[in-house]
Amino acid sequence: MPTVFAKPMRYRVGLQALAGVGFALVLGGCATTPPFAPTLTQQAQTAPAPQAVSRNARAPATPVAWGGTIVKIDNEAHATLITVLAYPLNDALRPKLHESTLGRFIVREAGFLEPLIYAPGRELTVIGHVSAFKPGEIGQQPYNYPVVTAQAMHLWPIEPIRTAPRFQFGIGIGIGSRF
Repeated sequence: MPTVFAKPMRYRVGLQALAGVGFALVLGGCATTPPFAPTLTQQAQTAPAPQAVSRNARAPATPVAWGGTIVKIDNEAHATLITVLAYPLNDALRPKLHESTLGRFIVREAGFLEPLIYAPGRELTVIGHVSAFKPGEIGQQPYNYPVVTAQAMHLWPIEPIRTAPRFQFGIGIGIGSRF
């Protein structure tokens, strides 16, 4: 008699283990990782914010990881300067545009970058050192822009604009209505 119950019990334990592994894989697939080398992300700091660095006019000793939306791009003779409106970053180092801004900064990238690709409004994250400060203006207000010399930079893909939640009700495969 004990052998009759042993098979179903082993089968049930095997199914539970398989379900546990599947659940872990699904959760792992949802995790986001930064698009930078781990050595760079471990060294880089998101604090202090660009606004605080601008106010103090003192560059942090460690690399910074800052991001936000592109305000403008200027191609110079040997480098490109990208002005960025800074936002806090999420765990994947993507700007959180629904939060308050953290000031502005300029990214200095050697060479030419296409202004139509690095267009105003696009999301950008950079890791690098604050190498200088550039005086400028926002409107008529003076502003001391921290200049980050990029070690690594990531231009985030454009996400489609969602105007309203979409719900789908239906029966079977492909039969139903969309709202």
